[in-house]
Amino acid sequence: MSVYMWNTFCPTLFGTGASRETGAQAKKLGMHKVMVCTEKALCDFGVATQVIDALQQAGLEVLVFDKCKADAPSNICDEGAAFAREHGIDGIVAVGGGSTLDTAKAIGIIISQNGTSIRDYYGIGEDAHEMKLITLSTTSGTGSEISQWAVIGDVETGAKEMPVYKPDLAIVDPVLTYSLPAGSTAATGLDVLAHCVEAITNRNYNPYGYIFGKEGIRLTMKWLPVAVKEPNNAEAREKMSLAANLGGMAISACGCQIGHSFSQTFGAHHHIPHGLGCAWGLPGVMVFTAKYGECSNLEEVADAMNVSYSAETDPMQLAERLVKCVTDLMRELDIKSLKDSGFTLEDCLASTEQFFHDGAFGNTPGIPGEKEIQEYIAYTYHAY
Repeated sequence: MSVYMWNTFCPTLFGTGASRETGAQAKKLGMHKVMVCTEKALCDFGVATQVIDALQQAGLEVLVFDKCKADAPSNICDEGAAFAREHGIDGIVAVGGGSTLDTAKAIGIIISQNGTSIRDYYGIGEDAHEMKLITLSTTSGTGSEISQWAVIGDVETGAKEMPVYKPDLAIVDPVLTYSLPAGSTAATGLDVLAHCVEAITNRNYNPYGYIFGKEGIRLTMKWLPVAVKEPNNAEAREKMSLAANLGGMAISACGCQIGHSFSQTFGAHHHIPHGLGCAWGLPGVMVFTAKYGECSNLEEVADAMNVSYSAETDPMQLAERLVKCVTDLMRELDIKSLKDSGFTLEDCLASTEQFFHDGAFGNTPGIPGEKEIQEYIAYTYHAY
């Protein structure tokens, strides 16, 4: 009988208005001088300021580091750590999308290890945890608020690296997602779907993770179109915030697979949004799993998507039904294809070698080599 690791997630405070508790929660963690790690635009639009106000109202001293950018560039991580050290910060509150939360994790790593650069800690487990970290996501996508993984864009190599630092508390408040534009809502929501599907279909079976993945799929299929078309629909925003958190739990238990490898390698070279890359990579995940993985895993996904099958259904037939379900959703959400975005098949194939260096690739079913990767990429390019 196999042995599984459960309950590996950080504590989470969830619900509409939960961000108002940030100050009280920071004090419980022993914070006094807090660094708010965020993006300038989130301050300008009054999103991060809601959290800053909550911290100040609790009597905490707040300093704002608002230089976070997409892909969590390694030099920004290093700059943030220098900022924290210069100002004697004793706690970090991160407010933003996945890249901002990952930047904050990187800062925590550097400070806790008494280092100067995140480049020294790629792929290393958490040896010290001296800097307390609270994460608040402003998108319903990455699940980074509860994940131990930080996806960092190395500015020298162009690769995406994955050091480890687990938040001490995640606060998930759907209110912080209300101003997210339709396109970003769609892309980050499809990242949720990719997390859940890839967690279920990779080689790391974990029944606990499958529970979260299936519910995340079900919620996303029902509520993502509503959140995109009705951005002020509070119920849709709350359901997608929950789905994103469940997706984070699913990948914490099981990991991702080849779809994320595509997004993280191709995306690193072309600087496309992570969720969009995951959307493009997702249809091929179904077909790849039908070829090299377990049909029972595809059946789990089909159950969650309400796609019919029988005991006689061939794995590839089931994969094609799931691909149609996903691509129909992408069309409904007005997701542009790779071709419509101006990319050629050769552009996509150029990232083949980088798959072998991607953190998610080791979870992929089978023993894929260059030929299998290129077949996957070609399918991905033409599938949507």
